[in-house]
Amino acid sequence: MRLLFLPKEGLDLFRTLFDSETSRRVLRFYHPRRSPFGVAVQVATLSSGLSLVSELRWYVRRYVSGVLFEIGDSRYATLALASQVYYGRELRFHEPWEMRQLWIARDGAVARVEMDPGADPGEYVPECGGADEVLEVWDVAAPDDMPPVLPGASVPELPATELP
Repeated sequence: MRLLFLPKEGLDLFRTLFDSETSRRVLRFYHPRRSPFGVAVQVATLSSGLSLVSELRWYVRRYVSGVLFEIGDSRYATLALASQVYYGRELRFHEPWEMRQLWIARDGAVARVEMDPGADPGEYVPECGGADEVLEVWDVAAPDDMPPVLPGASVPELPATELP
């Protein structure tokens, strides 16, 4: 399984991770590689990928715009979806997935193309011309005002006045 760490705009994430002794120690057995989307890391399972993201939580919050988990050939799940599948165990990856996008890496930039539910990714070939890499990304619907929660991170409790 491949894990992709997507850098925040204008950041060389690969160099940033290797400039830090702490992240170098965490990544020493994973052999990260540069990819058109950022930094790619091979992991054995979904749980080991979530564990790695948890270990790198400080770097993910500071330098990473997103984390993707490979679930098939050029098919990825967002951190939110991977977390819900693994920790919640209520969701299972299945075809066709409702919330899908195509992410296109071209000349160091990433573009996102919304896909219609049930559409074949092949229908979007014109948007993918000249791409370095194209990924189909599966996601979950989340309220716009909720930040993503990393595995192992503490979730702040709401004040009693805001509870229903």
